[in-house]
Amino acid sequence: MTTPHSAAPERSVVDRTLSILGAFDRDNRTLTLSDISRRSGLPVATVHRIVNKLHGWGALERCVDGMYTIGLRLWETAVLAPRSCTMAEVAQPHLVALHNRTSAAATVAIRDGRESVCLSFVSDDADLIAVYGDQGRRVPLHATALGLVLLAHAGAAVEKEVCSGPLRAFTPVTITDGARLNRCLAKVRREGYAAAHGTLAEGRGAFAVPVRDSRGMVVAAVGVVGPAEVIQPARVAPHVRAAAVMIQRCVRGEGLRVAEVGA
Repeated sequence: MTTPHSAAPERSVVDRTLSILGAFDRDNRTLTLSDISRRSGLPVATVHRIVNKLHGWGALERCVDGMYTIGLRLWETAVLAPRSCTMAEVAQPHLVALHNRTSAAATVAIRDGRESVCLSFVSDDADLIAVYGDQGRRVPLHATALGLVLLAHAGAAVEKEVCSGPLRAFTPVTITDGARLNRCLAKVRREGYAAAHGTLAEGRGAFAVPVRDSRGMVVAAVGVVGPAEVIQPARVAPHVRAAAVMIQRCVRGEGLRVAEVGA
């Protein structure tokens, strides 16, 4: 018989609220109460009560068909996060210049745990934008050139955790072996850049370098993405490095540090 002390602890209101917000993602932007209940693991009655509170505050919005989406109030709050807004703002003009000089998509990302988070993506290629370019898009660190740069400078504990796997295969050439990933990261640190071809999307290449703060700590990665034949290191490297230098100057001028931009 289950005793009060052995029963699973009830989830707090905060936990339940976060579970409801976490039910929404890029593939599930509009949900019914039943959808939210299923995806959050909470009873419909609980979901209904908390959703009403979130809707009243503006964190969720109710569509005419009765379904729910993330609300504008939550977005307005999220954009205040200094890790994203300041870096994106200082990088934007240099990404535009990088795109113009290389004819490739230009992007900057920071690390959050085992994922890279896209802060800005400048491109006129709709296919690239669909795969890489949503602001806020998260991708496992091992799958992209920007992610490899961020992981290579994330510290031994993070590197060990990621290399221990599992490592998701997005294409046949995605690195899924921990030992091979270790060797790749050592090469990134040694050479100062990461190049990837077809690791996230077949036929696409990428080249990325680190962005460092005033202490030399890596706070972001900047790079280009495009057709594999366009992303040749000898061709794009000078432009990507020049963009990184300009972004670094801005970062240092703003006084951003790694603890503020993605430690």
